[in-house]
Formats: sequence, C-alpha cells, structure tokens
Amino acid sequence: MQQEMPCFKSQEMEQLLKKYPDMSPYVLLKISLIRYGAILTKSAETRLMEKDLSFNTEEAFGIQFQKERKPCVMPGPILLRDSSFVYINWGETYRNPYVVDYDPKEQKFTLLDDGTVVDEIGFVLRPSFFGKKTRRGIPMEEIADARPQKLVMTTYRKCIFREMNQQCKFCAFFTNGYDGEIAVNPEDIGDVVAEALRESGRFSEIQLSGGTDLSGKPQFENEVNRYIADWQAIGRHMSGRFPSQLMAPAYPKELLRRIYDNTQITSYSPDLEIADKRVFEKYCPGKDRYIGYDNWIRRLVGAVDVFGAGNVYTQVVAGAEMAGPDGIHDMEEALESNFRVCEMLAKNGVIFLSMIWRPHRAEDLGYVEMPPMEYYVKLAKGLHEIRTSYGLHAEDDDYKHCGDHADSDLERTDYL
Repeated sequence: MQQEMPCFKSQEMEQLLKKYPDMSPYVLLKISLIRYGAILTKSAETRLMEKDLSFNTEEAFGIQFQKERKPCVMPGPILLRDSSFVYINWGETYRNPYVVDYDPKEQKFTLLDDGTVVDEIGFVLRPSFFGKKTRRGIPMEEIADARPQKLVMTTYRKCIFREMNQQCKFCAFFTNGYDGEIAVNPEDIGDVVAEALRESGRFSEIQLSGGTDLSGKPQFENEVNRYIADWQAIGRHMSGRFPSQLMAPAYPKELLRRIYDNTQITSYSPDLEIADKRVFEKYCPGKDRYIGYDNWIRRLVGAVDVFGAGNVYTQVVAGAEMAGPDGIHDMEEALESNFRVCEMLAKNGVIFLSMIWRPHRAEDLGYVEMPPMEYYVKLAKGLHEIRTSYGLHAEDDDYKHCGDHADSDLERTDYL
C-alpha cells in the first residue's frame, strides 16, 4: 500500500474546501474525525479521567470494541470551536487516526494530525446525575447517556433480529455480551429524568430508543406498550408536550396514534437505514422480512398524519450502502439513491438525515473501507439543500442535540 503523506488529512480538507468553498470547515472536520477516528495521548486520557469530564465505563449502545487498553471511563463527545460536537468510537482500532493531546500547563486540548496542531478542541462536561442511583439502587449512568443538550436512553437492550440472525449487516449494537435487565424499569427512567432536570439549562430534549421487539398482536404491541409506560414516567415531570423523540421501528398508524394520544412526545424517528431498496433488502434482512421496504416508506409518510410535517424523521447509515459485496460501488449512483428518497420524503413532510457510518469488526460487514471524504461532503450538501427547499429543519437532531449528522449541522449556515 502506498504510504500516505504527512498531515494528509489536513491536506485533504484543504483541497475539499477549495473545491466546495461554501462547505463549513467545522462540518468538514467532523466528517474527517468520524471517518479517520482519534486516539488519546496519556496526558489527554489522564485529564479525561477527572470528575468534571469523565463519562461512563461502557459504551451506551452495547457495542463490542477491540481494546488494547481499557480506560477507567469513556470520554464524552469532542466539542469543536463552533459549538458542534463529534462522537468518536474510542475503543476502536484505527489505521490513520487523529491524536488528541492535553497540555496541563496551558490547560487545553489540541487535535493533532501527524504531530501538527489542527485545532484546539474541548469535551462535553460530565452531567451531574452521573454517579447517582435511582430509588431502586440502579446507577443512573447505566440508564442514560448525555449529548450536550439531549438526554438519550436505550430502554430495551436486545434486538430480536440479532437473536434471529437477521440483524442489519452494518449494526454492532448489543454485541458486548450485556447480561443485565433487558427492559429498563419505568420507575428508574423517571428518577433519572427528575435528577437530570435538576441541572438547570443542561437538557432541552429527551430521546428514547432500543432494540426491536416484534411480539404482540398486532405486531410491536408489547414494544409500544413499554414505550408508552416509559414516556408516561417521564411525562410526570413535565407540563404538556415537551421536546422529545422516539427512535423506533416503523409502526402502523393505529399504534402510532396510541403512542401520541397517551404520551407527551413531539417527534418520531423510524430509521430506514439504507435508502436503496435492493441494498436494504440485502443489508436489513429482519426489517425487510417483517416490515418491508415499501411498507416502511408508507408508514413513514403516514406518520406525518399523526405527528405533523417536520416532526417525523428517518436516517440512513451513510456509507454502508457502498460497503461489501452487495453495496453500490459507484459514488454518484449511491448519492442519487439517497437524494431521490430524501426528496420523495421531504415532499411529504418527513426529514431524511444521514448518520456517518463507522465500520466495526463486530458487524457482519466487518471492518471494511469507508467511502472517500468527498462522498460525505456531497451527501451532506445535497441532503441539506433538498430539505431546505421544502422548508424542513432538523431541530430535533441539530448541532446541539446529535453529533452524528453533518447534513443537519449545515443548517447553521442558512443564516449567514
């Protein structure tokens, strides 16, 4: 393999900014960080173990990482200087990562590319509810993760598709051998929310998600009943509807109405994962068999009747559609597949987002090469332009609430 030039990541970003001068340099840095990854120097790791910055002992979604040396805790998201943030898979093994260093004398973190400083960065502060327990004695950080302004809870910790060996081929969730309670107790969820709200101004949205449970008649009934109980436990600490998102499968409309009428939530995100129908069928076998691509699209559009235009979301794992033997191997064809579905959904009031996919060895696809940086630049710009043309703005997944969507980060440039 040809050896890469020193600081090649910085050079690559410079070239892309020249080619796409309207691209935000911070969005470009976010894409580059997710694509190439980052590792910590000993000095940075030591600083991140201190109480104001230390987060959790385990990754929030049960992903099994390859770890040469497990730190005492995992850091929170990286903060860039434009106030956007980036999630890094700290336990992963990277080929050409950035390096995060900390200078104790200057008391600042820097991001390095081959020893050269790229920028000064920060880290999201540890939430105050970490280290506390619910009334039932459950550590609160086992129940909730924190983005800068979003409280995130995975309330069902297994996926029936993985048990059936029909999991999505790009998914590494629930692979770390977790053997605790599968369904989080609503009483514990309520306790976490009550404590989190004591940190005034910290959180402006709550999100629930979990693995898929098909059981019940109609299909998904047991899962929906659990989510209703979870949201009702949260709602006891709220007055009226509050900024919130349920990330769950594509439910039939009658179940959606049950959720909406019995909770105070405001948005819903059944993630399509792959925009291209042929690749969806190959890489999402459980979703395809038990719901189906066309039915997923119909339910997305139908959900707008319940939640309203701009309050129904879906996302794709951008880059997975180009991976492996069954992927789309032409960049322009892959882009078009995403743009076509984004526009069709935007016409119907659905917000289509891309989450930058990071390969993992625990996935069925394995640790494969990601698409080039330019693919993610074109995708982010194209999706942003389509949504904006239909007056849609991703307020539930903007730069304050989710660190995965480069395309929604671009919405900040609409006001320049």
